[in-house]
Amino acid sequence: MSETVEPKNSSHVTVLGNYAHDRYRGFRMPPPESVTNVDERRSMYYKRSLNVHNARMIEPTPTVSSHGFTLVKHETQCSDMSDQEMVKSTLYKEYADLLQDLTGCTKVKVTQHQYRNGYGGLPEGDPRAARATPNGSEGIYGGIHSDVTPYSEPGWKPIVEERHFQVFNFWQSTDPVIPVQVMPLSLCDMNSIESGDMIYADSWNQTKNPRRLVSYRLAFSEEQKWYYYPSMQPDELLIFKQYDTMEDEPNRRCVYHGAIDLPSVPSDAPLRETIEVRLLALYEKEHNKVERVRSFQAQIPSEHPDGVASDWEVSYPDI
Repeated sequence: MSETVEPKNSSHVTVLGNYAHDRYRGFRMPPPESVTNVDERRSMYYKRSLNVHNARMIEPTPTVSSHGFTLVKHETQCSDMSDQEMVKSTLYKEYADLLQDLTGCTKVKVTQHQYRNGYGGLPEGDPRAARATPNGSEGIYGGIHSDVTPYSEPGWKPIVEERHFQVFNFWQSTDPVIPVQVMPLSLCDMNSIESGDMIYADSWNQTKNPRRLVSYRLAFSEEQKWYYYPSMQPDELLIFKQYDTMEDEPNRRCVYHGAIDLPSVPSDAPLRETIEVRLLALYEKEHNKVERVRSFQAQIPSEHPDGVASDWEVSYPDI
């Protein structure tokens, strides 16, 4: 195997990012399969160069409050992250305890986890292609996005107990020895995103039983600041925010993220094997929940660029 040249001490790397077309600013982005015009469908996304900075070199160290993400040391007692019972009994509890210590929240609920292990778009049987995962989640490395919008809130009503809450993703290698080399996760400083850069997209969730949702894509801006942690070790855990009912500004509720293809990593480097766990941090009871959710949802455009209203989201009359 070729020796991996990992830019541990480099200030940044230059990679390609996949961005939503500017025509979707201020509109709802349709799902690609519904766009019948071939030229429009092909131009929905485009690639351009961006600099991703070495987060290990930031002083002071990034925190959830300052940037929306942080890196912590965590030596798990979950010896086999492919064992679903062990993940749910051991890893979930470890992560819940960590989140409670990190945020000071009243209670933590863990909702689900998924795995990433290879590239999409490759022929079946290709050794670099994503493989079946232990719990049926999609194993493909993902592009630039953020997962949770105000339309996600009603689905969590049974577990948030009328409280304010934050949603976090915990991201860690499942390999106990090899550091992350291929397609590490990059994150955008939430303060560098303007609300107008945020594209609301009609999309499908990535599970074996797909359902409709509204998620975020991103329009490019020179002001956006991207970071990653080179050569993440098996005992390092990346924590980043995905939603926050206590933040009025949309950009401060979430962290855009996506896997990046490092130019220094040889083609035969070991594929990245990671797990991502979603947790909800619960706080005090929310007294104006219905009004607040409706105001958050009202920030989301309802029409596609052609003026046709989206009928994608499920109606939740009882918030």
